[in-house]
Amino acid sequence: MKANLGFGNIGIRHLVAPLLLLTLMIPLIGSPHVIRVLIMTGVFLILSQSFNLIAGYTGMMSLCQTAFFGIGSYTSALLALELGVPFILALVLAGLFCSIISLGIGVPALHLSKHSFVITTLAFLLICNLMARSLEITGGPMGLPGIPPPRLVLPNILDISLFSLESYYYLILLLDVVVLLSLRTIVNSRLGRAFTAIREDEILAQAVGINIMRYKLLAFSIAAFIAGIAGSFYAHYITYIDPEIFGLYYLNYIVVMVMVGGPGTIWGVTAGAVIFTLLPELLRIAKELRLIIFGLILLFSILQMPGGIAGEVQKRWPKGRERAHESPGD
Repeated sequence: MKANLGFGNIGIRHLVAPLLLLTLMIPLIGSPHVIRVLIMTGVFLILSQSFNLIAGYTGMMSLCQTAFFGIGSYTSALLALELGVPFILALVLAGLFCSIISLGIGVPALHLSKHSFVITTLAFLLICNLMARSLEITGGPMGLPGIPPPRLVLPNILDISLFSLESYYYLILLLDVVVLLSLRTIVNSRLGRAFTAIREDEILAQAVGINIMRYKLLAFSIAAFIAGIAGSFYAHYITYIDPEIFGLYYLNYIVVMVMVGGPGTIWGVTAGAVIFTLLPELLRIAKELRLIIFGLILLFSILQMPGGIAGEVQKRWPKGRERAHESPGD
């Protein structure tokens, strides 16, 4: 069975210092635009990791992760606008609601062939787009404006509303760390090894006693929860959402981030999310050539690095090859 790395040969201890350094540098960043880009990087990091869990670790090409992203956005927005639910509770409820919806989609879809599963998940994304445009509760084509900013409430202890870009950044950084640590724990556990076994050989995995359907459904549900909390933060950060959130734009981005970063690795997909969120901003200096350059980079990555960035690091770094035989998670 081929082993895959989670945080890979870099290890979590090597990520702590860069994260702390980046956090300390935020007050020194003079441009609000830079902070906004970093915030969106954090959002795409969570969303791409949700796709990585289902596609990279379990081997199921689900094209509806951005549907759960949009459902999480609308759920959190409606809870805040209609019921005044605090942000943290709305975020958790949005994730849970996405998990419940994923069960309703996953139970019939996972009984289909792999190709039919892909088509079904894409169809679900398109249905969500149509429903968001048609339902009165979602605001129709006009969407939902006036979503309140995150408000952190602890009775008799804390009541803070976040308005500044710096506070949004610190919040998304915290969510990123929590998601990455949670995923690392999952992929290094028995659960993660079961996911990897299913990806490598379903027949062999079933022969050793792994309940294929149960574990696939569990992976699908966890990935939906992660996408839902990313959508919740996004809605409260942008303060406005519309049916375009169910478009193919976000789906294209996360597929590229995962495939170029290295499917089945946590740190590789993190690198892919950072690179492909920052790259369009760097290419603004060449507007006419931006899409061409972006496409050439993607084509080069697919042809020359089929295992993604993480695959190249593992192949070229001797220590990475040694550790690749130790465990699937780290």
